[in-house]
Amino acid sequence: MLTEKKKCRDELLIAFKNLISSKGKNEFSIQEIKDYMLRNGASSSEKTIEIHIRYRCCANAEKRYHTKNYDDLIMLENGLYTLNTK
Repeated sequence: MLTEKKKCRDELLIAFKNLISSKGKNEFSIQEIKDYMLRNGASSSEKTIEIHIRYRCCANAEKRYHTKNYDDLIMLENGLYTLNTK
């Protein structure tokens, strides 16, 4: 569960790792990640989760925010996201 208070990025990384374990594959749509996080009690809103996936935590995204950005995820050509293992 994602019930203890964490930042969106922390919840996102937990969700990715849990989904990789359960699916056995490191490729997910934004909707899959949002659904998983919200179903498991994420404290962040759906919009905040999406912003983190698309911009704040995506290594190959256009950086649109002046706050800290992270290279946790990579957007693939098919529009799916993968956890950056580098």
